[in-house]
Amino acid sequence: MAPNRSSLGSTLAAGLALAAVWSFAPRREVDDLSFVGSSVQPPQVREHKVALNGVDKAMKDRINSVEKTGKLTDAMRLVAAAKVRRAQDGVKKSRPFSEELTSMIKGIVKKLKGSGMEAELPMLRVPEKVTQVGILMVTSNRGLCGGYNAFIVKKAKARIQTLNDQGIVPKLIVIGNKGKMALTQRMYDVNFNYTGTFFDFPDTLKANLVSNIGDAVRNLFLSGEVDKVEVVSAKFFNLVKNEAMVRSLLPLTPTGIEDPEDETFKLTSEDGKLKVEKEKVKSTKAKEIENDVIFDQTPDVILNSMLPLYLNSQLLSILFDSQASELSSRMTAMKAATDNAKEVKKKLLRIFHKKRQASITAEIAEISAGALSMEDGDKSAGPPLGLFDNEESASEDFLKELESGSVPESPQMPDGPEDRGELKNLQKAGLKYTEMM
Repeated sequence: MAPNRSSLGSTLAAGLALAAVWSFAPRREVDDLSFVGSSVQPPQVREHKVALNGVDKAMKDRINSVEKTGKLTDAMRLVAAAKVRRAQDGVKKSRPFSEELTSMIKGIVKKLKGSGMEAELPMLRVPEKVTQVGILMVTSNRGLCGGYNAFIVKKAKARIQTLNDQGIVPKLIVIGNKGKMALTQRMYDVNFNYTGTFFDFPDTLKANLVSNIGDAVRNLFLSGEVDKVEVVSAKFFNLVKNEAMVRSLLPLTPTGIEDPEDETFKLTSEDGKLKVEKEKVKSTKAKEIENDVIFDQTPDVILNSMLPLYLNSQLLSILFDSQASELSSRMTAMKAATDNAKEVKKKLLRIFHKKRQASITAEIAEISAGALSMEDGDKSAGPPLGLFDNEESASEDFLKELESGSVPESPQMPDGPEDRGELKNLQKAGLKYTEMM
């Protein structure tokens, strides 16, 4: 028996040790749906979208979203205003070179006037009949600028349709991503030949980009593929007005080498509001070249080397004008979007406060009705149960009252009018109430 008792004791000790280890070991909570091989996921917190404590969470989230959108559009408007100033500085810096170049070209053309040599220059040669036309369409890379790109595409489409009616299929060069997208989306019903020449419209205009565009346009004209090159771009008037226009780019005219409506703009602020001041640019005078001046090269060679520079200066002016038009359109569009966001936020706040006030009013009405019912309620049922009373104790007290006879066996008639006692006596006497009447 001794060995059996010792083995039994060791078994019990081992069992107690395992129980102690199990009690102190960390346990993982497993839900009812978990089993071997399954993955237990943490419980997900449900997000309520209903009114809680008088606050509509969905409405509040929408108000916050509209407010953030308004801040974003206002920031975009300020960024566009800063970029307009940058375009203004670019026009100001490029103006002296353009004026000096124009003056020199006009002086040489004036000296050659009457010799017929100016008509032999390739970039000044006007064809007798125009059979092929090239179009340079200038758009922007990004949207969110109102109807700026739509107006330019519409103007280019109308010009292409006019040329199609004359039996001319123009060749197209595109600047800006929006113009490239419009070729298949909006200009599918007119006939044109896309040359595949495309240029981005960057935020900062550089001479390298303008030179590449000028080379593409000049090669298209000098190779004889087209007899005339036109440009469809926006003309900047002020911050709220720009107009899509069609202008001739090549061939250049030797007599009126500059734009008669040439002008510069300056962005200023007055009373906290942006304002554009425009200034007419006087016509550049021809540079006086003395008769005893000896040219190292012939005048036609000099002009052939200067006219491409003049063409690039004209393209730079057109691109700056287009950039200012795009940015002013973006400023106007973002200002309208910001005002619209403020108006929508005001309406949503009005609805939000009305719903919150209605919810609070309903809660106050419920509390008031409950308090009023407690004050004017019927208390004939007896006093409330005591601190130590329950259903069992109340039933025992009721049985004791029945055994003692303090509770009547039949219910008593409640107190009523005085004639109720007379009616009871008449019923006991066997008379009917109707006979008394």
